Amino acid sequence: MEDIKGKKAIVTGSSQGLGRVIAIQLAQAGCEVVVNCANSPEKAQGVVDEIRALGGKADFYRCDITDENAVKKMFEEVGPVDILVNNARLDPYKRKPEYSESKWFMMIMDINLHGAFNCSLAFFNQAKPRNYGRIVNISSVRSFVPAEMTMIAYGVSKLGMHGLTRAFAQNGAAYNITCNTVAPGMIETENAVKRLTPEMRVRELARIPLGRPAESEEIGEAVLFAVRNGYVTGETININGGIYYEP
Repeated sequence: MEDIKGKKAIVTGSSQGLGRVIAIQLAQAGCEVVVNCANSPEKAQGVVDEIRALGGKADFYRCDITDENAVKKMFEEVGPVDILVNNARLDPYKRKPEYSESKWFMMIMDINLHGAFNCSLAFFNQAKPRNYGRIVNISSVRSFVPAEMTMIAYGVSKLGMHGLTRAFAQNGAAYNITCNTVAPGMIETENAVKRLTPEMRVRELARIPLGRPAESEEIGEAVLFAVRNGYVTGETININGGIYYEP
């Protein structure tokens, strides 16, 4: 397993939730971490302060990843970047009543998939000359589950990330750039706790053979494995408590 101490990592959407934990774990492994956010600079600075208090190196960069030029600027200003974790997403449960079906679908695609593509392409172009790069895409078990009507856009966006993984793995192999997917199931994040009623929680847990949600740190460990192991590329790490779905 590679020593990633001293590497620079960008974690998109890391001002809270799973992204925050991944950023902290990368910092604890010795990386200099860029905490990315679009709308929550105060929260992002809080994650930076948390990492620094633990003895790590971090800063935050506010960037709308759906903006191609803004993403290019981010990589130019914080680079060279060695590790990219595409974690940013639009929460599928935060749809406003005034959004049409089409508008909501495109909003989710723009952040979850288009944003990941923008970041991956900018990262790829600056990593090639240095012959090193690690991309990890955070997908979801929802990639494989036939979606209820309200979750179609989210499931499709997360399934699309598997296509990004295979493409960048194939095109990056000659330049020692690997790309993998981590596909979590239910995670115990602050938003999940707020969102689920007791009845919903019981129903969701009943579908998981291990009978519990994942801790964010368990998903983060899978990300660290994908970053540290330079011989794994184009793969999907399913970490979902025993819910097995075939694509």
